[in-house]
Amino acid sequence: MRVITIIIFSILSLLLSSCVGNVGDDYFPLQSGLKWEYKLTTTYIDETTRELVTLENIGKETYGENTYYVRRSSYGIDYYLNADESGVHRDALRTLVELMPRLDSSPRFVLKYPLEVGASWQVITKPIILLRVFPNRHLAEATQVPMIFEIVSLSETVTVPAGEFKNCIKLEALGETEIYTDGVNGYTAIPFKIEEWYAPDVGLVKQVRYELDGEQISIAKTPIFAGGRKTLELIKFN
Repeated sequence: MRVITIIIFSILSLLLSSCVGNVGDDYFPLQSGLKWEYKLTTTYIDETTRELVTLENIGKETYGENTYYVRRSSYGIDYYLNADESGVHRDALRTLVELMPRLDSSPRFVLKYPLEVGASWQVITKPIILLRVFPNRHLAEATQVPMIFEIVSLSETVTVPAGEFKNCIKLEALGETEIYTDGVNGYTAIPFKIEEWYAPDVGLVKQVRYELDGEQISIAKTPIFAGGRKTLELIKFN
């Protein structure tokens, strides 16, 4: 399996770039003290793993000339968020090994205004599920996947372990990237898809991310890449 910390870091980056209430936006509460618990299920062709992920708003922090709302994951990663007339966005993050937050080159939108069906924006992400089976299991950290997010509904009903949530915003994102396969076949286009549901006054209640979605890319019957799916579901919010 890939290094777990890389997977958790990446999916939480996407989560924090996608799930702020009376402070920020009703679909993404930022006020201090709020906490979310999620079940994260990862499924490959012949393997399923489950783990618990928690996020907590720990208050405001000033860095340079700006003040941010900080959200901390159970893995010790801090996300620096803000909201303005353009939408809700992540502006920086800090990992366990960093003393200071690292600013994003540009705001990474979670929700971009106006919140209406058809609104869209781009987020750059990277593979977090896809496994290189041969010759090794690591993909280049520099691999980028441009994803186009679009609001496809404002009235979704979603059922997760935490309960039923109505009037949710649903986002869909599509993208692909070309990844080097081998010297003979060159590069292969890999499809990516993300679905997200945001409930009013709660935030992200469900996210599903697909990378090849349980398929394999093989050369001469030798598996090169294996894909899968990650499903994040809200267990508890308080």
